[in-house]
Amino acid sequence: MTKILAISEANAISFHAMALIAISEISINTNDIAEISGASKHHTAKVLQRLVKHGLLGSIRGPSGGFYLKKMANKILLIEILEALEGEIKINDCPIDNPVCPFGSCLMGGICSEIGTNLLNYLKSHTLSDLIVNIDSNQNILNRVKNHENYRIK
Repeated sequence: MTKILAISEANAISFHAMALIAISEISINTNDIAEISGASKHHTAKVLQRLVKHGLLGSIRGPSGGFYLKKMANKILLIEILEALEGEIKINDCPIDNPVCPFGSCLMGGICSEIGTNLLNYLKSHTLSDLIVNIDSNQNILNRVKNHENYRIK
């Protein structure tokens, strides 16, 4: 089935990794993040490197190392996470990237631009703190992090 709205696997990893790191009381390593979020270790490592490069995460090397937030979760806008991987986000009026519609005006009536604008405004006005409140407490994600075999105190 086709999805109306989809994000890339890398973006999904970045949002999930940032949420895991935000709720963790300690630095958390690539293996733990990949296993808990169900992503590949290699892809997770690449995404985490980009987040470090853009100053959202810090990293500690070594056997007790891992990743940590460089600033408080309530100071990290969701758009910063997305743009760390994708670059600057721009709204495109045409869903198939036509510079000029062959029909003279968009058959979709501008809904694509409206959806893009709404999503962009959401990402610019919500923080990582807003994202982590959506974590289902029944999933016991924090307990999975704490009980993971590689869990170490900073």
